Amino acid sequence: MPQRDLATRADVAILLQRFYGQVLDDDILAEPFTEIRLHGLDSHLPVMCDFWETVLFRAGVYRGRVVHAHEPVHGRHALTARHFVRWLERWNTAIDELYRGPVAEHAKTQAVRIARAMHRRLTGTDSPELDGLVNQTTPPHPVPPAPRTPDHRTTQQDSSASMTADTPNHHASPVRF
Repeated sequence: MPQRDLATRADVAILLQRFYGQVLDDDILAEPFTEIRLHGLDSHLPVMCDFWETVLFRAGVYRGRVVHAHEPVHGRHALTARHFVRWLERWNTAIDELYRGPVAEHAKTQAVRIARAMHRRLTGTDSPELDGLVNQTTPPHPVPPAPRTPDHRTTQQDSSASMTADTPNHHASPVRF
C-alpha cells in the first residue's frame, strides 16, 4: 500500500505515466486517446504535468484552455458521460496504486469536478452519474498552499475567468476552461 502523498512535479509525472499506461489500452478510452497513442506521450505529458501541478499545487504553470484542447477530440469521437466515468475510474486507480494522503484525495476530488465541467461544456448536457459523483466528493482536508516567491507572493494570480469546475470551491486552483 502506498505510504506517501503526491508532493512534487516528479510525483505528478509518475502518476501520469501510470494513468496513461492504463487508458491508452482501455476498451472504452482507447479511441478518444488515439492521437496520443499515435504521436506518443513525449509532447503530451509535459502539458499534463503543467495542468495537474497547477491544479494540485497552484503552481500557475498551465496556460492552456482545457475545453478548447478537448474540442477536437470530441469532434472526432463524441465524449459521453461513460468516457468521463471510465476516465475517473482509471485516474483514481492510478492514484490509489501510487499515493495516499490529502493531496492524492484532492487530485481525485478535482478530477471529478473537472470531468463534470468538461462533459457539460462539450455536450451541453448534464450527467446524473457525474453530478452524483461531484455531490459525493467533499474535500475533508485543506488544499495545499500555493507556492510562494521569496517575497511571499503566491506564484499564481487568481482570475475571475479561471476556475477548475462548475461547482463552487473557494479552494479551487485557477485553471482556464
